[in-house]
Amino acid sequence: MTKLNDVYRHIKERIDERLEEFRALFLDGSDRDVFKEMCFCMCTPQNNARKAWEAVCGLDDTRRLEAGTHEEVAAILRARGVRFHKNKAAYILKNREAFYPHTKDAVSRIVQNKEQAEARDILAKTVAGWGLKEASHFLRNIGLGSRICILDRHILRQLALNGVIETTALSPKTYHDIERRMIRFAESEDIPVDALDLTLWYQEKHELFK
Repeated sequence: MTKLNDVYRHIKERIDERLEEFRALFLDGSDRDVFKEMCFCMCTPQNNARKAWEAVCGLDDTRRLEAGTHEEVAAILRARGVRFHKNKAAYILKNREAFYPHTKDAVSRIVQNKEQAEARDILAKTVAGWGLKEASHFLRNIGLGSRICILDRHILRQLALNGVIETTALSPKTYHDIERRMIRFAESEDIPVDALDLTLWYQEKHELFK
């Protein structure tokens, strides 16, 4: 058993609880809950994940998430320490127009009868401000992305440290190749793909989050 597998077994119960929370979000949550998660995944690139979540919660608490102007949304993002707040606010408003208030139906139409990677690739092209990483993050966080990978800089660093990849450089062209390597690594370690992501994140950040 490898050191990584030891870490996974140690925190497996906590990981299982977190993944169950993700699955419940889309099954039992509201359109607003799912759109909030969409906005969170929109704010995380080049930002601290906790600050991004605090910002989105601030938008939700003040009703700016569903009705705020660009200036109001940008001001809250800036106050919570989100970088590129003007661009992020513009994405939120554009996606609000496209996906809210019928967010669950809109997402369902995209993902139904498709493999997870195919649905992810479509979302990455459809949602303003997203790439493959953000679309993967969103699907995992609503319980529909158990077999796709969130290749952020923390995960890439851990994959390199575990000998899965030689370089942490990432581009749209290499994303799918690295994803296949991570999936094979998960299988070799007998760890579910979505649980491997959380395990690697835990090794990098010493916490479990979103």
